[in-house]
Amino acid sequence: MTLRELLETLKSFGVKLALHDGDTITAEPPEVLTPAVRAALAEHHAALVALIPSRPSSTSSFDTLLSGLDGLGARPPAELLQERLRTLADGLAGEDPLVRELVRAEAIARLTTLGVRTPARLVNAALNARPSLRGGAGSGRGLVFADPEPWPEPVDGAALLDDLAQTYRRFVSLPDGGAEALALWIIFTYALDVFDVAPILALCSPVKRCGKTTTEDLTAALAQRPLTAANITVAAVYRTVEQFAPTLIVDEADTFLLANLALRGIINSGHTRATAFVIRTAGHEPRLFSTWGARMIALIGRLPATLEDRAIVLPMRRRAPGETVDRIRRTELRRQLDPLRRRAVRWVADHQDALRIADPAMPAELDDRQTDNWRPLLAIADAAGSAWAALARRAARTLAGSVVEADQAAPVQLLADLRDLFATAPAAKLATAAILRYLATLADRPWADYAQGEPLTPRQLARLLDGFNIKARQIRQGSATRKGYVRADFIDVFRRYLPSETPKHPHDIADLTSPPNGRR
Repeated sequence: MTLRELLETLKSFGVKLALHDGDTITAEPPEVLTPAVRAALAEHHAALVALIPSRPSSTSSFDTLLSGLDGLGARPPAELLQERLRTLADGLAGEDPLVRELVRAEAIARLTTLGVRTPARLVNAALNARPSLRGGAGSGRGLVFADPEPWPEPVDGAALLDDLAQTYRRFVSLPDGGAEALALWIIFTYALDVFDVAPILALCSPVKRCGKTTTEDLTAALAQRPLTAANITVAAVYRTVEQFAPTLIVDEADTFLLANLALRGIINSGHTRATAFVIRTAGHEPRLFSTWGARMIALIGRLPATLEDRAIVLPMRRRAPGETVDRIRRTELRRQLDPLRRRAVRWVADHQDALRIADPAMPAELDDRQTDNWRPLLAIADAAGSAWAALARRAARTLAGSVVEADQAAPVQLLADLRDLFATAPAAKLATAAILRYLATLADRPWADYAQGEPLTPRQLARLLDGFNIKARQIRQGSATRKGYVRADFIDVFRRYLPSETPKHPHDIADLTSPPNGRR
């Protein structure tokens, strides 16, 4: 990692360096530093000692906004200049006229030194004439995508993946393998054109507040041409993909996608390059529209089977008590993470030929469709080298086949009732039949008439718990062996989804869990 790459990475992580006793460097917060960053700090120690005293300890938010103009380079491309000026304008929203005028003058001066033509006119258009970017009243706004400039030097792929994974871990509590899958998928969005399969990345959770929105925000700041939509029509999908080839981030899919068979068909078609198109008429002429692209889908519940089959599923989870993450400052996120995007562009450009012909070894645990979905990501991991070949395969084995339950209220209520049961049960493991008898006694619960007036069944119990990755086991009770559940499997889930409180139903558990006629 070069010195410039190190400084940009530290900036994207929000790390502050301080100098002590002349040559001792400390970094805050230290927990976000990856092994690659720590190694680079040691490698460039002497240069950093010389740099730190000369740099201001802090900058104003406006200095930070203006610094985005400094990074444009001489005679910057129009799309990049447009993006940075719009970011500057957004950052000044609501400020008083004096502040706006001071920033305007400084922005014009900086663009002048970069050789930009008519800098005053461009800055004025960004700060004063934002409504002109819109169409007529009610006509909406045109889509604008600005591709990042490639990093000027060769990029270490393993270090880049380390930094991407750490970025996600810094802000979200993720399932095992989740940060690795997200880091690899981000690189995939820039390498889309060299692969023949485009796996959906699905963020599925059993309930709300499991980190989906934060993960989407990070992805929107890191991926190639991100386009986030909480609702979208069939025509909008194929026309947008045909024109812009964006990374489509579909939020709240449970509110509109699940019941829309036509839209699901369009998204399904984008999985394989050979079938990634639809035919529509323009006037009387049939036309092909591309549906090929990277897609992230976030929802409460479970994807339809046809979509899930084409997806890498991340079973999102609620942060446990005592588990801390940083809060996102969304107004600055895109600018802070821009160095990671630029490094991704450069790394893919340097490795696209190798990625195009890659044939990575696939874990035997994956079925045929999962193999298709993970092949592009494992090819990226192998090309990055270092420990990522093993990390990616471990993530694939961990995440393959992950599913969640769609009902957002019943699973948590079930957890609460099972916590009460296990808290007072004499044994650490209970047969499924005993659990169902207990649940049926709770008059204020849905379990006695869960399915059209019938009690909860073993299969329904298993589906409700499957979203939390809790499975029934063969348990031994006396001389008999039968299906049941073990208290230890619930400990982490209870911490994450239930408040700390005493059981609400201190029944005589020994009576409730004893089977009729003395059979267990």
